Parts: sequence; structure tokens; C-alpha cells
Amino acid sequence: MVKFIHTADWHIGRKLQGKDLLEDQQVVLENLITEMKKINPDFLIIAGDLYDRSVPSKEATTLLQELLVKINIECNIPIFAISGNHDSRERLAIGEAWFSKHKFYLHTRLEQAFDKLSYEDADIYLLPYFEPFEVREHFEDATLTTHNTATKRVIDEIYKNLDTNKTNILVAHTFVSGGLETDSEREISVGTVENVAVGVFDRFDYVALGHLHNPNAIKEERLKYSGSPMAYSFSEASQTKGMRLIEVTKESYSEEFIQLKQKRKLHNISGSYEEVLTKEFQLNYDCKNDYFSMELSDLEGITDPLPRIKEYYPNTLILKQKRNTGIDNEVKLDREMLTKSPLQLIEGFYNEQTGSELTDGQKKILVNIIDKVNQDETN
Repeated sequence: MVKFIHTADWHIGRKLQGKDLLEDQQVVLENLITEMKKINPDFLIIAGDLYDRSVPSKEATTLLQELLVKINIECNIPIFAISGNHDSRERLAIGEAWFSKHKFYLHTRLEQAFDKLSYEDADIYLLPYFEPFEVREHFEDATLTTHNTATKRVIDEIYKNLDTNKTNILVAHTFVSGGLETDSEREISVGTVENVAVGVFDRFDYVALGHLHNPNAIKEERLKYSGSPMAYSFSEASQTKGMRLIEVTKESYSEEFIQLKQKRKLHNISGSYEEVLTKEFQLNYDCKNDYFSMELSDLEGITDPLPRIKEYYPNTLILKQKRNTGIDNEVKLDREMLTKSPLQLIEGFYNEQTGSELTDGQKKILVNIIDKVNQDETN
């Protein structure tokens, strides 16, 4: 049996509505280390998006290095990690050879996914984030045009050398079908065409996923998102944040979600302007410390209400007028758009404007352009 911690989506260097979260991240991730010391796991898995930007700040780089040294060197805990869609592969890969000497295994390139890493009776496969064009080039197969077909081709290649007598663990950063999104994940792509089917992974004993920030984004026993260790948008305000403790063999599986103590909470407030200024209302919140998004009525005729709000709620990051009409239609439209791929959105727009359909040649050109954009963003 192996016992390990599954975490992901640290997003070090993240900002919330322009507010630097580095101090909050340090507190939460120090709490993660404290909890991990109590557990003494065999190893730690980080399923992508260590940084929030491909070019992180000096302060973000310093914080990540300090955290990894504490875990890997001071606590002597092996780390198995991958790059996510927010990370710069080149920056993360610096020092890769040195890392592995200290049992810190960080994979950033597609071809590394086929090289299994062994820990006692477990084989671990680290599949970093990739775009479909990379898989097309690797296998010289032009039919691999979606994340689902590309991921299936990669996983089928891994299956060729899978030792079924071992406990097989996959670490990946992707959007698995059925996952629930929040506002803070940068889109891998828009639409269900880019989702990866759950069945692609059915021969692994555990799949440690990153990308979606909700730990309950998918309901599968041995395939889990850890979620982010802290909330990165107000749509995540009600989510429990933490890490997963996994114990797994070929025959048995158990898990525990360990909640992490936060420096600040996020709150979505809906009410009237006068109501939020009352002492009775403020008793429900840590007003001077927490982050607030407020949608308030009765703002008509009030000149610049934000300074007054901030006297009581200094970390108010969003203030908007409460609306009573049109919201349902706007939400419905947003949800419809999220079910379409970039090509489908362009096709719909073209049809609406011209009354005709795109030709096969036009579609082919658009697919190549979309792939080129994805390639540029990855690089």
C-alpha cells in the first residue's frame, strides 16, 4: 500500500481582482506542510499549475522554492509533479536533473509521460498538460484533433507497458467529462468537445487530477480532483478547500479530504446598501479581514459608495448594483456558449451574419488557426 497527499492548482502569484494573494498563499501552503508532517505520507503529488503565470514574479518564484525545499529537503518527502496550463514548461524544467537526485520528479514534456517512476509497489506516470497538436506531431497522426482523442492516444501508449501487478497511478492536468468549472480556471478550451472521457483512464488504480478548483467537481471513486488549496474567485467562496490523503493498493482504496485553514474567507453579499452598514449585519462576518464581493440595491443617487463600504469592509473587491431583470437570460446564454468549441462559436457567428454555412476548406483553415493560437499560448 502507498499513502500519499494529492494536491494541485497552487497558482502561486495569483491575484484576486487585482489584490495580491501571495501572503494568503504562503499561510495556506504552510498549513498544508504542517498537516503533511502529521500524516507523514510516502510522497506528495502536485497535479499542475504550481504558478499562476508563465512568467511569475520574483516573489512568486521565491515562495515556491521555499515551499518545495521545506517539503522535499527538510521533511524528506518525495514529490511527483507536472506542469499545468498556467505554467511555463521551460521555467519549471530548470534544475530538473538536480531535482530528481532528491526524489523530486517534475515532468513538463509529453514524452516524459511514457517513462514510469516506481515507488515501492506503485508505478507513477506523470502526464503534463499538453495541446492536441503536440500529440499529433509525436505520433504523426492528423486525426488527433481534440483533447479526448489525443489523451486517449497517449494513455493507450502508456497501457502497452502497464504492469498490472503494480499499483498504477496517473497524474494529469485536464478537464474530465462531468467536471464542474469555476470562474478562476483558465480555459483549456471552450466546449465539451475538449473534455476527456472518464473511461479513458479506467485501467489506473488512481488518477490524480488538476485543473478544476472544486474538489467535488467529479464523482468517481478512484479518479479525483484535489481542488485548489484556497479560493481563487468568488464563485469558489462556498467550496471546501484542502488536499486529499489517499491510501491505495490493487485491491483496496481509501481517501480523506483534509480541510486547510485559510487566512481569509471569500463572501458573496447580496442585500441593500443600508443593510450592510448595520452592526447587526456585520456581526456575521470578519469584516476587517475577509474578501467581499457585494451586489447591493438602493445605490441610486449615492455618489461613489465604495469608500463608505470600505470603511467597514476594507477588502471589498467587487461592488455592483443589484439588478432584477435579464439575469436568467444572460446566464442561459453564457451556459450555451460554454458548451461550444471555438470552431462551433465561429460557425454560429458566420451563419448568423451571412445566412450560409462555412465550407470544408474554411473550416480546415480555422482549425489550423485555432491550433496555432493554442501552440503559441503553450510556448
